Amino acid sequence: MTDPNLLAGRYRLLERRDRAGTSWRSRDELLQRDVTITGISLPSPGPHRDRLLGRIRAAADFRHPNVITLHDVVSFPDRVWLILESVEGRSVLRTVRAEGPLTSERAAEVGLRVLDAQTAAHGRGVHLLAGPESVLLTPDDRVVVTDFAIFDATDELRDLGAVLFTAVEGQAPGTGPRPADGTAPAFGDVGESGPAAGDTGATDSGPLAPLLEGLLAADPAHRPDATTTRTVLLGLTSRPARSRPARSRPGRLPLVAAALALLAVGGTAFWLWPRPAAQPRSAVPAPLPTFFAKAPDPCSLISGEHAGRLYLTPSPSRKEKACHWTAADPTAPDSLRNTLEITVVREPKAALAHATYLRLRSRDAKDTRIVSAPADVPGLGDEAYVYQLSNGHSSVNSVVVLRAGNVVTALQYHRFTVPDAGGRGYAGALQAARWAVESLRGRR
Repeated sequence: MTDPNLLAGRYRLLERRDRAGTSWRSRDELLQRDVTITGISLPSPGPHRDRLLGRIRAAADFRHPNVITLHDVVSFPDRVWLILESVEGRSVLRTVRAEGPLTSERAAEVGLRVLDAQTAAHGRGVHLLAGPESVLLTPDDRVVVTDFAIFDATDELRDLGAVLFTAVEGQAPGTGPRPADGTAPAFGDVGESGPAAGDTGATDSGPLAPLLEGLLAADPAHRPDATTTRTVLLGLTSRPARSRPARSRPGRLPLVAAALALLAVGGTAFWLWPRPAAQPRSAVPAPLPTFFAKAPDPCSLISGEHAGRLYLTPSPSRKEKACHWTAADPTAPDSLRNTLEITVVREPKAALAHATYLRLRSRDAKDTRIVSAPADVPGLGDEAYVYQLSNGHSSVNSVVVLRAGNVVTALQYHRFTVPDAGGRGYAGALQAARWAVESLRGRR
């Protein structure tokens, strides 16, 4: 019997990598290696489709140490699946969120590798999407561009400017101030933190500022070319240490100064990205109610944006005391169709709700399908526990039950994957529960 979760009889789709449902962490079971699979819908037969397929063929023939490798292509009448090298690492954006901005020297090194990749790709008729989220920094010091511009070519030097800006300023251009509460994205992604963007004393972005202003200029006529960009970046990677006198590296600084002078021509026309204001102090969260006069609406506990982070449709359906979210992409393989169900039970008194909570915990601990026993979750409501169930062959349910005052809420995050690869189902259920608790704050 054909396995419905195997693509082309060999590639097993394991984990969705993006919210749109077009990229998955996968396994090549023939060669026993991890791969990334990206699906691309094909236009109707004609010149546009021919041009797109031509770009895919060019990308498949291209090899560069700073560009992800396209191993294989699986074709269907209405879409193609790109089988790509699996690269472990964090994007520039996630790196600066986790560790703070890079020094100008390190940012210049990253920029040079991206520029090398762009130049080599351009010479082979290949265009790259080298943005802050698609340039990965790996543990073994690789810098890897992970996206091809399969559809329309982009302004690659301006993309490079966005990467460099993100590296030294700690956030992508034009995103405004970081949130003050340090809210983390789903599944434990590191939240927005670190030195305030625009604090050049903290980020050491000063030497890169003229180049950034040029690369990000609104008028293409005021942007430097690749040769000037390379000259500036090379100079910054070879700058003497701050403790050394400038004369210890003769000949290098005049070259950099000349390149920066070129960028300064017409500088008043450069478009400067706005600097975010100082980060305000986080507000003290509202306390959880000790009594709810009526049962909270379960459909209101998760916003549409939060549902999207869990790869769910933003529009749930109601079912008595419960609310049900289905997979955002109904055409995805079974292994990637997640669901969430939230049930709310209101008791007349908090003591009765506590009794209900204990009864549910005792019942759940005896379930024969259990794969991880109920475990306490401190700090989630007045009391909470989490556990996992499995049907043994195709799916895992991660369940969180919590009490807030006289209300008991149960959240069940269903994932069609065994085992729970990377603990994503477990983390997703806990994240949904945290959002639900935050939604309960301040209600009565």
